[in-house]
Amino acid sequence: MMKKVSGLFAFRRRPKDISADVTEDNSESPDPLKFLGAEVNFRDTQEEIRKNLQLIIRIRWFVSPSILLIMTLAGVFGVAAQTGFTAEQLAINGINMGLMLVLNMVYLVASRRAKNLGPLVLFQLVIDIIQFSFTIYRTGAITSPFTFLYFFVIFSGALLVSGRTAFLMAGLASVSFIGVVAAEYTGLIPHQPYFSPLAGMQDNPAYSALTMAFTVISLYAFAALAGFLTSLIHRRQRQLQQTVSLLKERNETMMMLYRTSEALNRHTDVDEVGAFILDELMQFLDLDRALLYLNEDNRVLRLALVRTRGGGTDTSVKLEIPIEEDAGLTARVALEQKAYNIRDPENSPLINRELAKKIGLNPFAMAPLVLRGRTVGVIGIDRSFKPVGNEEFQILRAFANQAAIAIDSVRSGGR
Repeated sequence: MMKKVSGLFAFRRRPKDISADVTEDNSESPDPLKFLGAEVNFRDTQEEIRKNLQLIIRIRWFVSPSILLIMTLAGVFGVAAQTGFTAEQLAINGINMGLMLVLNMVYLVASRRAKNLGPLVLFQLVIDIIQFSFTIYRTGAITSPFTFLYFFVIFSGALLVSGRTAFLMAGLASVSFIGVVAAEYTGLIPHQPYFSPLAGMQDNPAYSALTMAFTVISLYAFAALAGFLTSLIHRRQRQLQQTVSLLKERNETMMMLYRTSEALNRHTDVDEVGAFILDELMQFLDLDRALLYLNEDNRVLRLALVRTRGGGTDTSVKLEIPIEEDAGLTARVALEQKAYNIRDPENSPLINRELAKKIGLNPFAMAPLVLRGRTVGVIGIDRSFKPVGNEEFQILRAFANQAAIAIDSVRSGGR
């Protein structure tokens, strides 16, 4: 005959206060599937940066050719200072465009191989500002309509890094633009006129001051807008990713519950059903051990099965726990039909220290198997490398009720 001892996870006397390491089911009407509506939080930063960087790179393929096309059309329609490019201008613009395309190819290859994308992103943004500043200088500097190209760099900084980076790029772009205009104004570099409707405006101080002020203000205003919009995009992107992941987990949970129900059609023995149920639970939650206690005539809880990692069965521990108020935590779970999650068993007053020396002291959780108000048994799970999480605890509770139906059906059929 089996010796009656306190349970695997048990205490001698019921304490007045539950320690903080215990998560107890205190709801008047337990809802084991409440976890299906859990809130979500989430983000994979490097993966997001990689995807967004490759999007920016694809857009950049069209930037330099589009600029060259606009300059050509300006000459064709007579709004440029000349109808065509000189050999020198063709060489300079061709080299500039070729360099941008070569760099774009380098960025594309590096974005797929680099593990830390931060330096690559910052290098690309700075090079873009330099390249666009050169284009602006070649098309009139203060009279150039291409200052909008800085918006592309600002938006890229906000999308790839953060809103602060957008403001940093706005600052660098402002300094570059004002530097080019100042260098022209002081005679350090010659003026490069291109668009004829604005010819001579660079000599108008009021126009120059107004244009610089408007450009700088617009760059910072766009940085604020880009930071807000990209932050909103990131949040929506993270929520979408987390929702997809959450739905996948919920689907896997439902499939596990479905397979448990299907076990009724394949097994007619309590041990077979119990082993199937515990193995499913262990695999899904990545546990070290799962235990099944069965209610024997409302007198004792018998340890019917212990499954261990790898699908093994532990037959070294034989227990019968009286279903009495002072018999331990396992009996309490059966009597009160409440689940417990013990995260810190070392400091918990609920633990039977003598028994713990024999079977170990991992963080564990227990849930009653309840069917129509009757306790069929108790499931206990434990794991050495981390405590059972709240999400996993809710899964255990839902799974325990499903297991109760399976086990009770098999036991009833064998009577």
